[in-house]
Amino acid sequence: MNERLHHLDALRALTMLLILPAHALSLVALNNTGWTGTEKATYWLIHVFRLPLFFLVAGFFAALLLEARGIRALLSNRLVRIGVPMLVVILLIGPPLDLLVQSQIGLDIRPQGIRAFLDFQPSFVWFLWYLTMIYALALLARWVLAALPATRQLLLRSSSSLLSHWAAPLLLAIPCAVALYRQPTWAAEAPSFTFRPHPDLLAYYGIFFASGWVLFRTEGLRTKIESRPHTYLALTALALPPALALYLLQSEPAIGTSRALHLLALLLLSIATWSLVFGLPGLARRFLREPSSRLRYWADASYWIYLSHFPVMVALGLLVFALPIPDGLRLALLMLLTLGLIFPAYGAFIRHSAIGRVLHGPRSQPRDRGRRQSQAAEATPA
Repeated sequence: MNERLHHLDALRALTMLLILPAHALSLVALNNTGWTGTEKATYWLIHVFRLPLFFLVAGFFAALLLEARGIRALLSNRLVRIGVPMLVVILLIGPPLDLLVQSQIGLDIRPQGIRAFLDFQPSFVWFLWYLTMIYALALLARWVLAALPATRQLLLRSSSSLLSHWAAPLLLAIPCAVALYRQPTWAAEAPSFTFRPHPDLLAYYGIFFASGWVLFRTEGLRTKIESRPHTYLALTALALPPALALYLLQSEPAIGTSRALHLLALLLLSIATWSLVFGLPGLARRFLREPSSRLRYWADASYWIYLSHFPVMVALGLLVFALPIPDGLRLALLMLLTLGLIFPAYGAFIRHSAIGRVLHGPRSQPRDRGRRQSQAAEATPA
């Protein structure tokens, strides 16, 4: 990884790894038919920035890969790294996993029979499906704008000017709040049960992807944004607490039925989201100045952890949720056991295998300390 970009790859890995507590909380809700206030707040806080940050970083690295290797290499790379794992999960893992989840919450799965194994859904890789669609739309837009150079330059200049302003989170929150307006709750809900694209969510995540693309295409823009994390974190501190309070109080009739509060909650949510998405790269750049072989290893492992964790976590849940222990301990135990199984498996069976080459490209096995250090900054666009 280019030394100037390793902090962005670390953030991409963070967006992958945060799915562990998110899915553990989801299983708690399924088994307990609900959350406590703390569990609900934790789940919401994770989703305030996790996927928006992922799509922004994905847009940045897509533009980088396109410029470095061309459109054929980009298509080939994304087909292998995204298309193959997505199809494996959808076709082979998703149907039996859905049955396992249903049996865990006490549903009778016998009437479904063999048909259940033909009920294909995006499942927990729905965001890869949305990312694939956004890639297609981005390349289509690029092809159209190639014939309109004046329009392309105008869009790039205006987008760069907007993103470079310290108040960008306030301004970008408006279209994002509008995109989320039809969401039933004051969050971006995952469309994991259908391949039919949700236009609002496609637009919502597309805004972050396009911003990441512009971030790469505009010289000096990323450095300017990363130089003022405190400004963005101050905006986060102002917007996040009232947004969380409204989210937790949404079930109150006087609040949940109010269109004015609905818009206010979405606007505050979007301000907090953009403030964190702009602030976290600056913090990462400040505290992750030097490349780290350990961080590089975790970044490589994060995609495998994401793809493999849920079936293992659901299976472990059959044991963990039968224990007479508090929910907080169940959550910790579920995450530790899951990670304790799949993380060592990555180094032992995945990293230098054909699966590892699909997920992140080849990783050589260093024979001496000098080679190991030289490979710590290995360049593989995320």
